[in-house]
Amino acid sequence: MTEKLNPQIIAVMLNWNEYHHTVPCIDSLKKSTIPLLKIIVLDQNSEDGSGEKLQQLYRDDEQVQIVRNEKNYGFAKGMNIGIQKALDSGAEYVFILNNDTIVDTNCLQTLYEVILSDPEAAVAGPIIMYYSNPEKIWQAGGYFNKLKMGITVPYKGKKLSEISYSISQVDFLTGCALLVPQQTFRKIGLFDTSLFFYGDDVDYGLRIKRSGMNMYFVPSAKVWHKIEDISVDRTTPYVLYHLARSTIIMLRKRFTGLEKWYGILLQFTIYTIFRIKQIVEGGRSWNSLFAWIRGLVHGLSVKVEKEYNPTLENQNNRN
Repeated sequence: MTEKLNPQIIAVMLNWNEYHHTVPCIDSLKKSTIPLLKIIVLDQNSEDGSGEKLQQLYRDDEQVQIVRNEKNYGFAKGMNIGIQKALDSGAEYVFILNNDTIVDTNCLQTLYEVILSDPEAAVAGPIIMYYSNPEKIWQAGGYFNKLKMGITVPYKGKKLSEISYSISQVDFLTGCALLVPQQTFRKIGLFDTSLFFYGDDVDYGLRIKRSGMNMYFVPSAKVWHKIEDISVDRTTPYVLYHLARSTIIMLRKRFTGLEKWYGILLQFTIYTIFRIKQIVEGGRSWNSLFAWIRGLVHGLSVKVEKEYNPTLENQNNRN
């Protein structure tokens, strides 16, 4: 195997009212052992002045490009816009990243070497720990469990000292941090914009696996995520509405017959009970539960296009 010494990697992240997270994230990327061709930050029409402050801070930095979106497009469409800009700028690989993360200096190098070793590699993802608890795992590689019609992540909640560092093929990698070669976008397409946010990475993983390409979880590549208590951070009405809606749409698109309806039934029953538990633990009001139920119902009422996979050519004309 002949390694290319200077792969053209562009990082893409979204910002919405989080200037305080985005700047340290950019700083960590600038320390990467593989120099990035560019870091593209798409501000999703922030209401706190983040967009203006980022433009001002990086006005003379040729490596950082700040793009001002006219509204908050959500993760899927916002990221698609960034991916297209990265490819237009010559990216051979796109590093999809949440802005509330810190990336280890060797992360990109490690992910890149794994992708380089397999011509059918569609994506490689790192292990992700809690920033406030650096040894505890927030997300890792997982698989789609048809019994629960959802993702199972065996290492979730474990400590780094408890896991194997073997590279493995998986069905799921979180969209929080992904290194994706250009060929994947050409073959699989972009994120499904009907999902807005949540479910987009699950959906993308299902599409990759059905294409025959490979997904790699690389635990020696590390990222730290600034997320705290899930029951607090992920139980607002806004989050639960979109989580419910996107999950139902994803199930309707990617499954048929009994599998589809079994998955939908689980969301209305078992998963609703689980959300109630999270809402109570997080001290949220019942507005969060009502938002979850609205999202489930709206997910059923949305017209879905089962064969629609966003391509590089048509994504800007959708939604």
